[in-house]
Parts: sequence; C-alpha cells; structure tokens
Amino acid sequence: MPGTKKVKELMVPVSEYPVVYNTDTLKDAIKILKNHIDENKGHRSVIVLKREGTEEKIAGLLTVGDILNAIKVKTMCKDDDGDFTMSWSRFYHVGSLCNIITKVGEAISPLVTEFVQSEQDVSDAIRILMTNDINILPVFEGGKLVGIIRAIDILDYIGDLL
Repeated sequence: MPGTKKVKELMVPVSEYPVVYNTDTLKDAIKILKNHIDENKGHRSVIVLKREGTEEKIAGLLTVGDILNAIKVKTMCKDDDGDFTMSWSRFYHVGSLCNIITKVGEAISPLVTEFVQSEQDVSDAIRILMTNDINILPVFEGGKLVGIIRAIDILDYIGDLL
C-alpha cells in the first residue's frame, strides 16, 4: 500500500513520554500526568517502569482510568444496608486523600503481552490495537522499550492517507 510507514515513524519516543516507577505514589503520577496535559502534549497515560537490579523494565501503563479505579477502590465503604458504596465525601475532609494514596504498582493493570517492534508496519500495530481493544501499545527495538504508539497517532496517519 502506498504510504505505508513503520511504527517508529509514528511512535512517541519514550524520552518524550511521561514516566514513573512502580514504587512512586499515585500522587506523583498524577502530578507528572497533569504537567504533560497542561503542556498540551496529548498524553493521557504514563509509562510505569520497575527497577530490576541495574535495569529498568516496563511494568505497565497507568491511565486516567486506572487512577480513578484505584481511588474508587480506596473510597468504598459500607452503607447502612451493609452494601458497599463509593463515598466521594472523603475528598472533602482534610487529609482524607493521604489515606487514599497508593503505589503506582498497585494501581496499574498488568502489562498486556501485546507490543510491536519499531520496524513493523503500522498495519501490524492497527491489527493489534483493534484485536485487543486497546489504545496504546509499547514499541520495542529488540528487548528495549523505545516508544509508545497510540491510536490517535494512527488516526492522524490514516487521515493523511485519505
């Protein structure tokens, strides 16, 4: 197909993407993500790395949805009937968020086994994203994380082809 590109031509390099570690707090991750959003970089997730000895490996991606789910789980409480409900009222009490703060590693969804290599065609990334109903895909060169390809990046590419 004319205009076929490689994943590396559309990916966001890891150096330009927000990164946190699995031992960081959600508060740290929220600050970093907000800074990237405020700078209008278009990132709605952060790469989560874990340290293994002297190496850094990808542990997963932390999305806004993951953050909200972690907060939701921490704010669940029993109502008068004994049912669990979510109590956002905890946010209005001084210091209440201190009890909600958790480590990023506890909030991320386990890393999906899906990824692409930087030299693969964009069509491979599209197939993986669609088949797995995901919007973000890690990009590797060999065993090293080099970037992220997002559905929005691919949409821009498809729009240019039309």
